[in-house]
Amino acid sequence: MHVIIGAAVVGGYLLLVQVLRFRRRDRIKARFGSGRPLSSMTVKEAHGIMQELRELEFPFTMRSSTRMSTLKTGAIPTVAKLFLATGQRTDKNNTKRSADTEVLMNEIHDREAGSESQLMAYARMNYMHGRYRKAGKIHEEDMVHTLGSAVVEIFRSIERYEWRPLTDVEMCAVGVFHKAMGNAMEIPLELLPSCGEGWADGIQFARELCEYTKDYRKRAAYATDSTLRISKRLMGLETSNYPAPLKPIVERVIASRLEENIRLSMGFQDPGVVLSSIITGLVAIRKLILRYLSLPRPDFMAVRVLDAAPDPSTGRYAANRWLDNPWYIKTTFFNRWSIKALTVRLFGTGNVPTKNSAFRDAGYNLRTIGPDSIENKGQADVEAILADLKKREIPAGCPFHA
Repeated sequence: MHVIIGAAVVGGYLLLVQVLRFRRRDRIKARFGSGRPLSSMTVKEAHGIMQELRELEFPFTMRSSTRMSTLKTGAIPTVAKLFLATGQRTDKNNTKRSADTEVLMNEIHDREAGSESQLMAYARMNYMHGRYRKAGKIHEEDMVHTLGSAVVEIFRSIERYEWRPLTDVEMCAVGVFHKAMGNAMEIPLELLPSCGEGWADGIQFARELCEYTKDYRKRAAYATDSTLRISKRLMGLETSNYPAPLKPIVERVIASRLEENIRLSMGFQDPGVVLSSIITGLVAIRKLILRYLSLPRPDFMAVRVLDAAPDPSTGRYAANRWLDNPWYIKTTFFNRWSIKALTVRLFGTGNVPTKNSAFRDAGYNLRTIGPDSIENKGQADVEAILADLKKREIPAGCPFHA
């Protein structure tokens, strides 16, 4: 009898998984049923779909793809050389520079489209880049590549590591979102072939941007002293909280996610047949578990990396996740004694959220965030950029529909 009851419970659970597993995917697809063209997708609709993918459907892969995109910037000699020349990726400030960039990108991705916080993140990012773009130190091709790299990594990572592929509606949302990002950051999209005649929808834009990015990497990525030095520092952020004996293995695991020319440009070892086979096997097991044994993530378990509202007493926002050091993380009991914090204490930097620490546990101010050289500077310029974004109605309507 117990066996029968157990089998019924297991069978019932597996059936429930099958019934519910694709419900969110189907609900997203249904928004563009009944003949509604993908070209009519608005920026706000695309932003909402991106949030569902980041917070509920593929939270690990979507966020790790952003980190991989950042890591791969070290493979481009012109970018790596600029980092060295400006001193923005030194051993001393690399950790804060990375945290600031991640905060701004999370604000752009996770805040409501067109909200004050999202537009302020764009404004601060444009201010940080603007000085170097005006001086000709940031190449316009590198700006397009950086935008495209984010799209390439989303598509590539979900295809390789997730339990289901993206639908056309979701791919379109990725394209529409990044088209709006390119417009907000004044990235020269005229470098793409179809810019003059226009793109049919977000899918065409995303695919063309991906092709440009892949082709640019083939032409521009090669090993130099700059790429090797910067790549070592970027990889150090990823491995800093692992035990010393495991760091070389973790580095090779991460390197397994790099295309060969990117890996060679960055100076990382080939993961080898054995490690690659283990990774492939573990990824396959993960896919099976998520596809056949896991219920959809409910809304109350959404993965949110930023506080929804600022601290009422300081007006500052806090982050909820950290990579190497706890920048902008509140000093709560959970943050100090979570599994992450315990592993950091035992094996990593030892830096956990601490009151009045150098890692700004009080949070961040979007109007002043940035590298030490410009932190708390340029606020008048940032406000002017913000006003221009609002005047341009960023994000505006539907970029691919007349």
